[in-house]
Amino acid sequence: MALSTIAQPFPNLNPVFNPLKYILDSTNKNQTGFRYVFDLYHAGTANKISEFKVLPRFGDGYGEKDISRILQSLVSVKFDPSNFPYDDADGSYVLYDLKVGEEYVVPVNYTANVTQNGLYVKITATHSFQVGDQVVIEQVDDGAANPGLEGLFTVVAITGTTDFTVNSLWSAITDATINGSVRYSDNRKTIFRDLVTYSSRAAFNGAMSFADFISYDEANYSIDSATSMLLTSFPDEGIRIKPEQFAWFNAWNAQDNSFDVYFQNSNGDEFSYSLGSTTDITQICVAGGDDLQGELITEAGTAPLIKDDTSYYDVWINEASQISKKYRFYIDRRCAINDYELYFMDRMGSVVSFPMMLKDKLTGNVTKTEYNKRVEGHVSSTKWRYYSYERGTTTVDHAVTETLELNSNYMTQAEINYFTELITSPFTWLKHNGVYQACIVQDTTYEQERENVKRLMRKTVRIKLSNQDIING
Repeated sequence: MALSTIAQPFPNLNPVFNPLKYILDSTNKNQTGFRYVFDLYHAGTANKISEFKVLPRFGDGYGEKDISRILQSLVSVKFDPSNFPYDDADGSYVLYDLKVGEEYVVPVNYTANVTQNGLYVKITATHSFQVGDQVVIEQVDDGAANPGLEGLFTVVAITGTTDFTVNSLWSAITDATINGSVRYSDNRKTIFRDLVTYSSRAAFNGAMSFADFISYDEANYSIDSATSMLLTSFPDEGIRIKPEQFAWFNAWNAQDNSFDVYFQNSNGDEFSYSLGSTTDITQICVAGGDDLQGELITEAGTAPLIKDDTSYYDVWINEASQISKKYRFYIDRRCAINDYELYFMDRMGSVVSFPMMLKDKLTGNVTKTEYNKRVEGHVSSTKWRYYSYERGTTTVDHAVTETLELNSNYMTQAEINYFTELITSPFTWLKHNGVYQACIVQDTTYEQERENVKRLMRKTVRIKLSNQDIING
């Protein structure tokens, strides 16, 4: 038996929200009851995630399985506002092993002459039958010579695993030399597992567009050259952030090395912090105001990273020299009416934020249930009376849902394009007065404006906090 790989994802890193197809071929695909058996495990363990038995594909008999759906349920997002300066991006990726085997009906073939065992026929061959098993015998001449030994029989005796006797009368045998094969009558199958193993593969919480996924190459995200990319869809043109704003990028450490995160501002000053012990995918803080500044070592110039006259800074991964592309943050010092910041998971799993500086509006929707309660009243001077403040119609099951409408300042084309990922992201958070709260974007439609059509572009978004305040009633 032999399995061969026809197609597979990249051997180390793949976005889990795009197809992860494994296609194999088997030399046994024409066997009775054949199935490919895909066993999915947590990497390096015997903890099975799922098992799939796949029919051969029509036409070529290949076994095809897309495991992305099952792995998607094992990833979410890494978001920890106290993450300084880096941490394992656990939750943002899953490590798995995929082991592929096959199953089919395996007949017991015999070539030795059949012999007599009392009244019945004994067949000599290595087998796994037990007394009482029902079996089907098919002779090479289709029963022409020994019609009494063709068809369904019961095993009546065995000698270990070397021979077995069936309830076919020996007296009906006319030619003991006819060969044949024996199988269980219920066509039970034998599974041959783990014939091919794909080990220690990573699937991260990324989703590439239909057009971009065609050209996906894990080598582009291996941190080893000045063009290597981090796991973010952050725009090449950069975005604007307030000096105190935060952002975290995910990085794939394919080389399993210790790297440095470098920063260089528009003043020419350079700073760094070390990524000491990194994991397969590490989340690194790339924006964080004074909190991040406290982790930085001054490599050149003077601290801090963001001075009063700093207009931007670049961030990249360094190991003696630049080994990732540079990402730019422009410092936004425009007047702000509000200090709201909206954080979101971008398409490649990193967590970035937009300031929502302009006017806000809070609206609430109250729900309650009413019922008519009996007015108890009281007896006074042999007369029944009631107090004016007694309650008839009463409300219960109070709940309030508040919606907050936020407005950004004017944005660049790159920021407008990136903002659509916030609108569609399944994971968003609101930061206000230094407090982070999970929220849900209520907008279900959006417009991606174009700078050549509309010169001044800004965004309005409606959000609902994931955890609403409780009403005491």
